[in-house]
Amino acid sequence: MTDMKPSSEDISHYLEDEEPDAEINARDFSFMFRFLRPYLVPYRRQLGIVLALLALQTVFNASFPLATQYLIDRGLIERDWNALVFVLIFLSIAAIVVSVISIGNDYLYSRIFSNVVKDLRIALFEQIQRLPMPFFQRTPSGNILSRFSGDIVASETMLVQMIPWLALPLLEVIYSTILMFYFNVWLGLIGLLIFPVILAGPSLFSRKAFALSYDKRTQEADILSAAQENVQAQPVIKAFALHGRSSAHFRGLNLNWMANAFRVYFFSALAESTAYMGVYVIHIIIIVLGAYWAYTEEITIGTLVAFESMFVSMGYALTNLTQFVPTLAQATGSMQHLSEIFEEKPSLTDAETATILTPMRDRVAFEHVTFAYPGGATVLANASFDVLRNSYVAIIGRSGSGKSTILNLLMRFYDPTEGRVAIDGQDIRAVTQDSLRAQIGIVFQDSFLFNASISDNIRMGKADATDQEVENALRAAEVWEAVTGLPEGVETVVGERGGRLSGGQRQRIAIARALVRNPAILVLDEATSALDAIAEAAVNVTLQRIARERTVINVTHRLSNVTGADKIIVLENGRIAEAGSHSELIARNGRYAHLWRTQQQGSDSPEASLSDG
Repeated sequence: MTDMKPSSEDISHYLEDEEPDAEINARDFSFMFRFLRPYLVPYRRQLGIVLALLALQTVFNASFPLATQYLIDRGLIERDWNALVFVLIFLSIAAIVVSVISIGNDYLYSRIFSNVVKDLRIALFEQIQRLPMPFFQRTPSGNILSRFSGDIVASETMLVQMIPWLALPLLEVIYSTILMFYFNVWLGLIGLLIFPVILAGPSLFSRKAFALSYDKRTQEADILSAAQENVQAQPVIKAFALHGRSSAHFRGLNLNWMANAFRVYFFSALAESTAYMGVYVIHIIIIVLGAYWAYTEEITIGTLVAFESMFVSMGYALTNLTQFVPTLAQATGSMQHLSEIFEEKPSLTDAETATILTPMRDRVAFEHVTFAYPGGATVLANASFDVLRNSYVAIIGRSGSGKSTILNLLMRFYDPTEGRVAIDGQDIRAVTQDSLRAQIGIVFQDSFLFNASISDNIRMGKADATDQEVENALRAAEVWEAVTGLPEGVETVVGERGGRLSGGQRQRIAIARALVRNPAILVLDEATSALDAIAEAAVNVTLQRIARERTVINVTHRLSNVTGADKIIVLENGRIAEAGSHSELIARNGRYAHLWRTQQQGSDSPEASLSDG
């Protein structure tokens, strides 16, 4: 098999061949083949062999009715022993050849389409990796997962059935039509009635099935999103007794899906049943007329039997085609869903002239940075500040003041609307994103851990980290003793989202993951806000020690975490209200000083003042 694999750019190229104003809907088969084309092209040689074998198989299949006619008319009616023996030997050899060809073809197309599905799944996954943060913020995770669980499966079903239910029946219809006219023109003309009869009903009803299939897939994605959200929100649901409301919402989604799915299934079934009824009626006409003409000796008995077998063969082939229509409908709707992902363009890409960012030597600088999220209000306005190498800078402010936006801009999840972010004077838009992020280690508020071993989670920060580097990172995060105390040590599987560990352990392992790459800049995004007071105090001691060895940017709303910072930046409504060390800000008697005094006076929730006011 070839190693060439389609990229999302290849896929977008084929999809964009359609006129911009053309409507792409579930009935558009050309869209389906245009979508699949980049996945089939790498296997065009193997597909050529499959088609050649299909043609050869068709030739042998076409010989069976001819041999049947010869067997009856010469071997049986005329009692020609040699003809009888010849036909029986030929049929035996042909049956063996057809079986071998069929098995070989099954093997080939199974290999081809399993590779195609693999390539499609990988291409989808890799495309998702390239998509920007706004995509994930506006798209429910269940909607994304449904592309893998539903849309890929529907596409796979169609691909697996394409040869036996589409290609082979099409060839059978062609040679059956030719042979029917060879046997008898009048019977052939009657046999042609099968086409409008067998196709009219399915064409009528499949339009409805096509139109409804896309909506059905969309509803299935909504159901998956609701189920996933429900599982993740179980503590809240139980605490607030929301199970009744959740069940009612989920029941409503399923009722809407059921109404749509019922119509998809019903119209698909009608497409099949009308085809069967049409074949049955024409079959009776052929038997009656054929028997009469054979009785009057206008045709031979062998011709009647051979024609009958050809008509039945063509009827089965056409019926298989109509039965494949619902599968096509489901797959086309699914491919529309998949194409929506592939047509998403990464909003942030490396410039063609992007260079590798050299290790930080001097400072990070925000220079007159203004930013507004797409379609939203300005959340950061004309912000300018420096973060010197090996300094500890804290950023505080109420919710929505722009704290997380600063981190998003530093990580280049977004680009500034105005101004620039620079490291050592180099605009980060002019360097590769990978080299930028390689210099940054980040610890999020939600210390997400993968369902893997502790060592594997640490190596998410540095794939080629040695065992010693993993140990050093765990020791630096002061969690080595706790890890080695576990039954399987660093090979302990942490469970989904790290659920087998305590909150403090999860956060320390997240810190170790950030430290293992020895980043020039360590970013803390509310890294201790989810911990209890004891765990938070312990982790803060670790972070303060780490801060002496590298550049640290700490985004937090807890003032107790920032008193040791070299610089504290106070944000209000997207603007820098004041900046300085703890002592400098206290001396200025501004916003920070007010919040600090409130805390010192024993307010029940000084953090709430910062968050809300």
